Amino acid sequence: MYVADRGRQVASTITDCVRAVKRRARTVWRSVSWRSEYLGVYVRAWVQRSRLDGVTFVGITGSAGKTTTKDLAAAVLGTLGPCAHTVASENEPIFAARTVLETTSDHRSCIVELAAFRPNCLDESIRLLRPNIAVLTLIARDHYTRFKSVEGIAAEKGKLIDSLSADGTAVLNIDDPLVRSIGERCKGRVIWIGAGEGATLRLRAATSRWPDPLTLEIEFEGRAYSVRTGLYGTQLALPVLAALGVGVAAGVPIERAIAALAAAQPAEGRMQIVEGSDGVVFVRDDWKAPLWSLQPPLDFLRDANAKRKVAVIGTLSDYSLSASKLYPKIARQVLELADLVVFVGPHAMRALKARRGSDDDALHAFPDIRDAAIWLRTALRAGDLVLLKGSNRADHLVRLMLDRYTNVLCWRERCNRSYFCGRCSLVGTPGPSTDAHRHSNEPAADNITAGAPLTSTPVLVGLGNPGERYRHTPHNVGHQILDELVRAARSEWVARPEGAVSTIVVNDVTVKLLKPGTSMNHSGSVVRSFLEASGCRAEQCILVHDDVDIALGDVRIKRDGGDAGHKGVRSIISALGTGDITRIRVGVRRSGDERQARQLVLEKFSAMEEPALSRGVDRATAQVWQVVAQMNSVRLAEVP
Repeated sequence: MYVADRGRQVASTITDCVRAVKRRARTVWRSVSWRSEYLGVYVRAWVQRSRLDGVTFVGITGSAGKTTTKDLAAAVLGTLGPCAHTVASENEPIFAARTVLETTSDHRSCIVELAAFRPNCLDESIRLLRPNIAVLTLIARDHYTRFKSVEGIAAEKGKLIDSLSADGTAVLNIDDPLVRSIGERCKGRVIWIGAGEGATLRLRAATSRWPDPLTLEIEFEGRAYSVRTGLYGTQLALPVLAALGVGVAAGVPIERAIAALAAAQPAEGRMQIVEGSDGVVFVRDDWKAPLWSLQPPLDFLRDANAKRKVAVIGTLSDYSLSASKLYPKIARQVLELADLVVFVGPHAMRALKARRGSDDDALHAFPDIRDAAIWLRTALRAGDLVLLKGSNRADHLVRLMLDRYTNVLCWRERCNRSYFCGRCSLVGTPGPSTDAHRHSNEPAADNITAGAPLTSTPVLVGLGNPGERYRHTPHNVGHQILDELVRAARSEWVARPEGAVSTIVVNDVTVKLLKPGTSMNHSGSVVRSFLEASGCRAEQCILVHDDVDIALGDVRIKRDGGDAGHKGVRSIISALGTGDITRIRVGVRRSGDERQARQLVLEKFSAMEEPALSRGVDRATAQVWQVVAQMNSVRLAEVP
């Protein structure tokens, strides 16, 4: 028995090593392949840049407002002639190179948006661009974990300004002390923008009260001007001033620049207004959500004229408090200005601590975005002004809006695609009500290609007993395996009435996890309630549980049948009314132990049993991946 166990352990170790080597090889190959592609584009862009001395190059960076500034500046410089510019928010080095490569001598100007997401990431782009005009909007805590300090962020972004020659021009925010200190060492001309004393383009007032758009009162060279825009939110006054500053630097008459901004529209996901045919108006500020960016859109919602104000908050970033303290704090803040508040995402349930009582119907939370979409279908009504504030890469909150006007098929979490869902082939197909009037460049529903439906989310249930006394016992091996999956996915458990709930991604498929909050032998009703609340069927449920008839460390899969004497499984089969439930049975029978099940399942594992237990946990985890993949394959095969 020892030799056989040892042989299986060695084989398992070798298999793990081979898999690790393959993963590393794929990572290295992708890295080499990407670097090779970038170098090719960069070299060709460098050659192209050397041929474009007659083109005015503009570089834009900052912690916020880059994309809006780029779009507005393109509208202003477009009055002088053709203007090349960065597409959407594609602001990484390879996209900067591609923008330069696509610029020709027929262009009068080229505007490149530059992101500083890690130390020294701007170096190659700045050397390539050699800007004539450089814009720095503001400096905040974006990518703080990479830079370790706001000063480090300022140093990286300041490189763009430092790169200017004596005949270059910087457009800088006079109201940001860090930006101001960078400007004081600039070798070229500085056009200061902002409300502070000494600003070249000085902001006297900014108003934006829905439904009225953003209007600025500014002063330039001793004269007052009114700037009416198609934007919303006073926080966008800074990009407007920056665009005017770029125009002044390039020689555009101020009156012409102001006229060009009157027709400009918001960039997608930056205080973008989308009015639906059902009378619901969405304010999309869902590109990113560092904590410091939250207050301005909330101020806009507070001051708006609307029948009912709704705030939908997704995943926040760049904060110092723990999530358990931050989300309730934000919830209380938002409840002061909104009639209905909805939190969505992995930390959503934490916000419920801010409820004023058990009957408080103004605050809701949904860890799963599909659950939120289903609830919002009936909760929203004509006259609602709905703010969507979240991080696109983490949340893809735009699906909550698309779900009202299209047949959304993809509800994956943490897909990590950086672009908006409207451009993704997986999102869905047009529904019956697609005549939403879109401001700016919101993708039309009939431009969305049908993809594989991803609405059926597997539910993984780990059986066990709640409480510390049962931890690390055979009966709780189901809990232990789910804990390992959550740890490996860097997710976390959220307390729900049904028990502990989490969401992870396995093989690119979203999986819900549940540890029932009741004793194992009575878990059936809890599992049924959770499946019903999640909109899932019994065949989407995967049980992970102990089995005393299987040796410790071994794992078996059972697709259907009876409970084999397991009272927890019996409870679930009874509650769901079917035995067609996939089960991952994890062996807990100790070698030579002839005791009855009830005597051994509550006795904690010993140190000598740890290797075999670890083997069983690893094998069960692998079986989870396999079962989920098979479920997904079957589901995709059923799509016509």
